[in-house]
Amino acid sequence: MNDLERYRQLIGFSPDGVHELDVQGRIIRMNDSGCAALCIADPVAAIGRPLAAFWPEAARATIEAALLTARLGQSAQFTHTLPSSSGAVCWWLISVHPYLGAADQVDGIAVISHDITERVQARQALDTVILGLNNRLSLSESAGETGAARNEALGLQLAQARIFQQRGAGREESLRLQLGLASAAQAVAEHAAQQAQKNEAIGQLVAGLSHDFSNMLQIAIVALSSIQDDPANLTETQRRLLGYSMDGVHHAALLSKRLLAFARVHRYAAEPVELGAIIRDIEGFARHSLGATIDFQVEPAVAELPTMGDSHSIEQAFINLCINARDACNRQGAIRVRLGELAVNEAQASTLRPAGDYVTLAVTDNGCGMAEEVRERLFEPYFTTKPEGAGTGLGLAQVYGVMRQAGGFVDVESAPGEGTTMTMAFPRLQLPAAA
Repeated sequence: MNDLERYRQLIGFSPDGVHELDVQGRIIRMNDSGCAALCIADPVAAIGRPLAAFWPEAARATIEAALLTARLGQSAQFTHTLPSSSGAVCWWLISVHPYLGAADQVDGIAVISHDITERVQARQALDTVILGLNNRLSLSESAGETGAARNEALGLQLAQARIFQQRGAGREESLRLQLGLASAAQAVAEHAAQQAQKNEAIGQLVAGLSHDFSNMLQIAIVALSSIQDDPANLTETQRRLLGYSMDGVHHAALLSKRLLAFARVHRYAAEPVELGAIIRDIEGFARHSLGATIDFQVEPAVAELPTMGDSHSIEQAFINLCINARDACNRQGAIRVRLGELAVNEAQASTLRPAGDYVTLAVTDNGCGMAEEVRERLFEPYFTTKPEGAGTGLGLAQVYGVMRQAGGFVDVESAPGEGTTMTMAFPRLQLPAAA
């Protein structure tokens, strides 16, 4: 699951109604609470229709005015009543915000609806109580009542009513905070979308450079092949150096092809794969990515390790673990990769670590290790301990997402000064027995 999808699910969990619109005010998507707020019985049929069409006739001018404000790049907020599915009148606090794209141009609108019926009813009830007590106190004073106990009792009731009013104000502040959290979640989702667009642009740039580099290598290969086809005019030393050159350009061409495949945008597609074969295929690419100062060793698997997964996503997760291990070693250390098996019984199982048989891929470094507070936040998107500009905080979040999509988990063993081992555990694919 990528970050954008995670935050869209977060919006789906919100009790507030959320509607995402295009610039013309037509519905693009909405959460379940948004459907309930406007009594939309068929969410699929509502896609592409104007949001104002689902509002009562008397309220459409208000929502259209707010959408016009959003098209001008400004937010708007208002309260209005809407009938519920049962026919009861509900009060709503409506916030309308523009999505700003390139050059601060509005390319969409978000509408968040927050139910404040309970708050309005509580305030109306309190106002009624306070008004009644004030009237009784005024009547008592105008009639010349001298009963001090009566006035004291009425004053006490009035004070209690004011305390209830203050509590209501506190609850209103709490509701405002919840609305702020929903807006913050929306902002995070927008940031995730922008980051995804940026990553896609970088991938396209790398893919273009790899393609051009591959074309230039092909020219070099053709030229060297022409020389190699006429060995009679070469000395022994020249033939040997020519062989080294051919090996080098062929290896560079293979590396360019791998980089091109790695940079392309790819959707997760699970299929039967063999974990050892995936690592053998990308081992050379990983070695070059880590640099010559890292002692990188892969221990071969002793048996086949079948699982269901997306080979491209597994490759990306493996490279992310290796890069993370390299940075933990400050680019001067050792990284060991081990393939194996793991059985989790019922006593060891948990919600995030189900019982079953797994095939594993472990990456161990002898770097600085991690403290407990860092381990607890390790897979949070955008969390990083690296200096600004040295990391995005998305690498390990991608690893976690791949493992959740595959139905597996990630084990982390680390302590300050003792290095780190991260183990990806994939559910073993039970192959049919040979006849």
